[in-house]
Amino acid sequence: MDEREPAAESTPEWYLNSEIQLRIERLNSLVEGEQARMELVGFGAAAIEPLKEFLFSGRPSGIFQPRQWAVEALGTLGAKDVLLEYLRRDERIPDPVVQHGEEAVRNTAARLIARWKTDDVFELLVELAHKRILPGIITALGSFRRKEALPILERALEDDVARPAAEEALAGFGGEEIEILVSAVRRKRMNEDQEVPSSRRRRRSAAELLSNSRIEPGLWPQLRFLLEEDDSELVIHGAKIATLLAPDTEKTNAVASILRVLPDSPWYLKEEATQCLEALYLWGELLIDNQITWRSEEPPLKRTSDDTLLMLLRLRAHMQDPDRPKGFSRPS
Repeated sequence: MDEREPAAESTPEWYLNSEIQLRIERLNSLVEGEQARMELVGFGAAAIEPLKEFLFSGRPSGIFQPRQWAVEALGTLGAKDVLLEYLRRDERIPDPVVQHGEEAVRNTAARLIARWKTDDVFELLVELAHKRILPGIITALGSFRRKEALPILERALEDDVARPAAEEALAGFGGEEIEILVSAVRRKRMNEDQEVPSSRRRRRSAAELLSNSRIEPGLWPQLRFLLEEDDSELVIHGAKIATLLAPDTEKTNAVASILRVLPDSPWYLKEEATQCLEALYLWGELLIDNQITWRSEEPPLKRTSDDTLLMLLRLRAHMQDPDRPKGFSRPS
């Protein structure tokens, strides 16, 4: 609000309402909308009802920023009941572009409503998550750090859009999530021979979260199977867990599993695989040397394009360097 304008308490109601309405109209401008949002907050509680009217009466659109600005202003003004009422509205939107835009608004409203750590907010978020998994809802649920949310967060690991929010939320539980992550990584959907992509995505995420967590050695028997998986990501996450939990007698198996999947692993996993091999080098040096020898006997043209051979040669040179820095370490 312009500093030259009188304070809201001493401003005539008709003038105050007209000034608020002017800013409400400017919310629809992608150029002026952000500034209008900040000015509406400056009007205090008097702006809540006009903002609610704008949000509830306006039509959802693929251009979602105006409605998002209204939600942000309501959150700043502490309009918890309005945000709850908005999130309870279950509108069917057939246009996918418009639906995507409105989901962005609902994501914002869910994140903002989570400021109030009350039962009614938590229960609404759970209800919404059962209808549709959205990143904002998952982030909001995770912020409560309540164990009742863990099954929902685990299910969100199967969703491409909500997975990052679910991973971040699960990582913030400080240990309470371990049991459900172990269950998630062990549970396939369909059968042992064929698995649906969403199930595999969930298991990969759960394995990665476990590999970055402080977990007890007693869990290793439940996770040992990861080394026998066909999926390279599951194997490498399993090998990382093995470096921390597996008894010495099984660490050679972890090296063998990495070497089995390494040639077909995507580039983003190779660095993590290298770190695991470094941590397990004492138990896998012979296997690594044998792999280098075997690959070095290939024809010259094939050797020069063998990324796995080059990676293992660099690893061996690094491990034989007496001044090498420490590599892999246990998560803190």
